[in-house]
Order: sequence, then C-alpha cells, then structure tokens
Amino acid sequence: MITQDKFTKPDRIVTIAVDMQKDFCPGGALGVTDGDAVIPPLNNVLHYTRQENGLVLATRDWHPEVTPHFEPYGGVWKTHCVQNTEGAEFHPDLDIDEATVIINKGMGQTDGYSGYEGASANGKTIAEIVTPTNRYERVAIAIGGLATDYCDLNTILDAAKHAREIQKAMQGVIDIYALTDAMRAVNIHPGDESAALEQMRDAGAHLVTTAQFMEATR
Repeated sequence: MITQDKFTKPDRIVTIAVDMQKDFCPGGALGVTDGDAVIPPLNNVLHYTRQENGLVLATRDWHPEVTPHFEPYGGVWKTHCVQNTEGAEFHPDLDIDEATVIINKGMGQTDGYSGYEGASANGKTIAEIVTPTNRYERVAIAIGGLATDYCDLNTILDAAKHAREIQKAMQGVIDIYALTDAMRAVNIHPGDESAALEQMRDAGAHLVTTAQFMEATR
C-alpha cells in the first residue's frame, strides 16, 4: 500500500464506475460474487467527486447480439450486456445522474475490456476527457467497479499508459487510483484477483480504499 504522504492533491478529479450493470451483478448472466457490494463505497466516491466539482464517468458493455466475444460465436463468455436489454442496464442502486458521462464499449467485434476503447454518445473518449488542460494541471482518476481482473484491470492499465505518455510530453500529470474496496473479481483461476492488483501496482496505480482516496485528495 502506498503511504498517505506520497499523495498529491489534484486540481481535478475524474471517477470512473466500470461496468456496474445488471448482468455483472448477482443474478445476472455473468454475475460476479458480491458484485453489488461495491455499490455503497463506489457511490460514496461518486458523491464526493461531484462535491469536489469533479466529473463522474460510467462505462458499460454495449455489445451487439452477434460478436466473437460470446460463446456461440467462438468467445469464452455467455451472452451478456447486449445493447438495449435489461441486462445491459446499470444497477438501479448506482448513483448515476444526468451529468454522468456514459462510455459505451464493446460495440464492435472486440472484447472491449478497457473503457479507453469506448466513447460517449457525442464521441468523447476517456483519454480526451482526463487529459490535463495545461502542463501544470494534475488530474486524479479513481477507478472502481466490475470486474477487478478484467475490465477494471484493462481500464487501469490503459489509464497508466496514457498517464506515462502525458508525463513524457510534459502535458501535465495524471494519477491513477484503484479503489480496492469498490472492486470484485471473477477469479476464474485462483489468484486472478491478486495478480490483477499486482499488475495495477506495477503499472503505477495507487491501490487504495475509497476512504483513503477521499482523504488523500480532499
């Protein structure tokens, strides 16, 4: 765990709620064990982000009916989160409001694990939204949701890659925070969750609880 004294207060906060959809929650087509348990801590950060005049993003799988991502067409996953179906809806307890930017991903013929592959209804990508507006701005990106070892992991790895590119170009600073108590893993193989968290840390993400994130950036 990274110690508190290594955090730097950001100029702007962007929180990304990853794939908090009915099909990924208990009872859904690909329900993650205790997946809905991440909603209370995640909602706390969404509320905090808005209080701090930050921006809330929510990614969602928005798959076509036919895609190689699904078992019937050569993939490894049961059919899930098909566009405009109930399973693709956000969990009703997730604190989504009119200002939340919805990022659709997996719309083509790819897996679409990373939120960085998607875009909003008006074509905005996460990279465009979080890029510092000047060379002095420091942006904090908080990421939680489902699932630790797939879409959380890939979104965080892409965010970390983007952050390195920004820093190299001297365009500002992006800090990545993985909200460990606001994630749950699929764990198809034993150890998938711990391996994913280690990959996040190795990529440069801060592994923190939601409470630690709010205290560090306030």
